Amino acid sequence: MANTNNNDAAVQWSASSTKSLNSTSRFDSDAVSIHVDAVQASLQVKVDNSGTPASGDYVDVWIKWSPDATEYDTDEHAMYLGRLDTVAANDPGEDPATRTFTLNVSGKQSFKLTSKANQGGTRAITISAIYNEHRMA
Repeated sequence: MANTNNNDAAVQWSASSTKSLNSTSRFDSDAVSIHVDAVQASLQVKVDNSGTPASGDYVDVWIKWSPDATEYDTDEHAMYLGRLDTVAANDPGEDPATRTFTLNVSGKQSFKLTSKANQGGTRAITISAIYNEHRMA
């Protein structure tokens, strides 16, 4: 039985590896498939302010799970992962900001990463993410 954890892939938004959060709406990534042998995973999220960060320039991120790769958690019931703040004067806060989350993927088939920039309507923030699975085969 071989354990592997070098199964990484960029999360996509409409087949692009980055997404400009240019409004205060929530933005969903494309669906990310979870390998049948995956038991745990990491998700590294990076946000980069397009201009000079100002007060309130942060991004909240959620994950929408799917047990069958067709139905996903709804916006208000998605699992909250955390906040990435791009204002260096805050603690924590830096631009760009990067954070890695540990995910329990056992029993799930796919997910979508959902993000919202608090000030996206006036200052866009670009998001990207890398998903890496730990598989037991």
